[in-house]
Amino acid sequence: MAKIIGLIFLIVFAACMATVNYFNHFYARQALQSDAEQLLYQFHDALLEAHEVLDTLPDPEVFACNPETVKQLAYLTFEHPAVRLLGILHGDQQDCASEPILVDLSNYHERILSRSDHKVGENYFLSTAGQGAGHLDLLMIRAHGDARYFASINPFMVDYLAEFACLDCLEYDFVIDGLPKLEFKSRAMKQNSVIEYKTSRMEGALNVDLYVRGTEAFFDYYRELSWASTIVFSGLVASLIAFLSYKLLTLRQSLERVIKDAIKFNEFIPYYQPIVDSRNGAVIGAEVLARWQRSDGSVVPPYQFIPFAEDTGLILDITNRLVVRTAEDILKLQWQNGEKFMSINIVPDHLKTSELFDLITAQIEERNLSPASISLEITERMQIDDLQAARKSLEQFFDKGIELKLDDAGTGYGGFSYIQELGISTLKIDKMFIDTIEKDDVKSSVLEAIISFAKSSDLGMIAEGVEDQYQVDYLKQRGVFSIQGYVYGKPMPIGEFQDWLQARNATHSTS
Repeated sequence: MAKIIGLIFLIVFAACMATVNYFNHFYARQALQSDAEQLLYQFHDALLEAHEVLDTLPDPEVFACNPETVKQLAYLTFEHPAVRLLGILHGDQQDCASEPILVDLSNYHERILSRSDHKVGENYFLSTAGQGAGHLDLLMIRAHGDARYFASINPFMVDYLAEFACLDCLEYDFVIDGLPKLEFKSRAMKQNSVIEYKTSRMEGALNVDLYVRGTEAFFDYYRELSWASTIVFSGLVASLIAFLSYKLLTLRQSLERVIKDAIKFNEFIPYYQPIVDSRNGAVIGAEVLARWQRSDGSVVPPYQFIPFAEDTGLILDITNRLVVRTAEDILKLQWQNGEKFMSINIVPDHLKTSELFDLITAQIEERNLSPASISLEITERMQIDDLQAARKSLEQFFDKGIELKLDDAGTGYGGFSYIQELGISTLKIDKMFIDTIEKDDVKSSVLEAIISFAKSSDLGMIAEGVEDQYQVDYLKQRGVFSIQGYVYGKPMPIGEFQDWLQARNATHSTS
């Protein structure tokens, strides 16, 4: 088992490591997204701050440029970090500014065809100004007639997540809709970009698109980070899957060992559910149902062990124990003459060897039982791979006088091929169809089809899971008289079943 767990760990670890490229892009994109969000916040705050600064100034038409007013402009830029430069223009001529102007303002107005396209408030709009080498500054303009203030907004910081990863490896580009579009950028990177993230924001009526790009150096940093994270992630996932696999395997082994011990100590016992003829109330037989009675007297429900026992083949040994106990109980019930039957459930694996036939034959001969006192039920829910081989195995039971019933008819793999190929004598109608009686359910038509087919094929019928008298009446009207279900009796151990039969016989003898 250690080799299996180790192999599972390696396979899961390798599969998780194959996701490293995904993590590369994930981390890098998350970093760009975080920077983009920070830039948009800066952009929004810078516009508000520039608007606030320009609002504090008198109308530009009455602003007088002198050393004191220039000092005032310089003080405002010092107090407001988002604003790098404040100045005033009359027409295309600069009057004064908070510091010597390095940007080219001579054609800034050519970047605005209509002030309304880039308006951010009453008398406020945006523009750009050249700074050489194709770089543009963002300006906020406050206009009154032909005079206007301008505030140059500081370049935004972009290296929030990348500041420890690389230098000069990120750049941004703001694009503001209008005629024409306004575009201003950070300092261009020396390397080409390999990854980009785009986002948008509305500033009043303006749509602002932001592009953030990273270089190979930026991506390499997150490649290294993703390798480390992927190794840790892969190790954790592989360990978890390996641990769960170990628990599952040990659980299966533990359950298998417990069931084998239960078989060894005869803890599997038969419970009997009566089958009654609804026309006269006579008991005509019973189905043998496996129950696991622990040494402390507690009973394990069948759904907790039957599926596992079928999957592992342990159901064969359990059935063998039930056959022996059932043969003993047939004598206790005095059903050995064959007028009443015990139906024993089998699975396809029973038909692959003669072990079950030999065991039943030995019990019949040893206890002088009529073969008719025992019948077999095979479920349609389990697939039989070779119907011809199964039929050949069943022939020896038929020759002995033991009949075969089809359990769960209409619910599984076999369909009518089981009936045609296996020599079925009786159909057991599943509870799921019985539950549709007098209900608006599409499965009700299946119930009618099963009954019709059984009649036309001269097959016996037993209705399972019948719980109410109206269901009994409905089935009786359609010629289904053999009833199994809580309407008559639940599955019972042999002692309780004997008491039930005695009470029923007493009731019927006095009525």
